[in-house]
Amino acid sequence: MTASNHSVTGYSWQRLYIKQRDVCQQIGLLLLLTLFTSCSRSLPVRASLNQSAWFGSFLNGSPKLYYGNKVSLIFITDLPHPELKRKPINKPTGCQEPCRQTQTLLIGNIPLQTGRYKVFPSSLADSLGPTGVRSNYITLGVEKINSAVYKQAEGWLRVTRYDSVSGSVKGKFDIRFQADNGDSRSMHFKRGKLNFSVKKKQTT
Repeated sequence: MTASNHSVTGYSWQRLYIKQRDVCQQIGLLLLLTLFTSCSRSLPVRASLNQSAWFGSFLNGSPKLYYGNKVSLIFITDLPHPELKRKPINKPTGCQEPCRQTQTLLIGNIPLQTGRYKVFPSSLADSLGPTGVRSNYITLGVEKINSAVYKQAEGWLRVTRYDSVSGSVKGKFDIRFQADNGDSRSMHFKRGKLNFSVKKKQTT
């Protein structure tokens, strides 16, 4: 075999190695994306917050208790936010496991009945009867000290599915918040999705 043939053969093996390496990298990225997507989809709430992906878990587990035909949800997450003084050390999981909580989202007074409902500030919804869904949003600083409270909520929530037998609930929401301290910054939850189950309160 001539030196020229050796050169061609070496070049061919190099191209094959690079091609295989690129394919492996693409497969690895696809697997990571699939894993991240499946993990976020397993959470009870997903949304876009000011153009960033947002997801979280229930505070103190799943909502097993509700009164009448309404349910109130409190979500927490460990995702970073602009007011956070200290950036998270670990990769955020949406508080699927013990975490350093950074944000809280309350969506309360939700009727367990399909339909579209207007969202009001939490201070107003108590007097609005069966159609008043209330909501507020809190960002947390270091050691769970409140950085900002957003009670000035407006938007909508739609219950798209409720199965009274299994307790399965699905919904969508779009809520915009303004800070109570007069800050002009707003927090906008868009393309929000809810997917959870509830159990009726046991009566004695």
